Amino acid sequence: MNPSEYVAALHHFLHAHPAIASFHLATDYRGERFLYLSGKVEFAHGGTLDLKEFLEFHANHVERYHYAYNYRMSETVHFRYDNAPDPRAKHLSTYPSHKHEGETLVAASVPDLASVIAEILRHASQEP
Repeated sequence: MNPSEYVAALHHFLHAHPAIASFHLATDYRGERFLYLSGKVEFAHGGTLDLKEFLEFHANHVERYHYAYNYRMSETVHFRYDNAPDPRAKHLSTYPSHKHEGETLVAASVPDLASVIAEILRHASQEP
């Protein structure tokens, strides 16, 4: 997979998902192997996912150097996955990858976008 194929697959996934009302992706191709992607996904229930990824594409895998997936309702952040080198997360087994749940940081492996969206929909179904 190359950066253009990745973006095309992501567009297809987001267009086809019934819970997604709209989305915008900004792409910055950096040579043939690197991609900086940022965007916003708006859900039918009113939630928003802000995302960013910095990726390198190899012959048989994609390396995610930096990422952040931030789920919010209005201005209230419900959770965020990222791999920023937060000193408060150094004790976690997955450091630098971690998840913010309110003020709490928990161990979390690097998620893919589909699993983040599935978690958002589970979370939204529990909201009043």
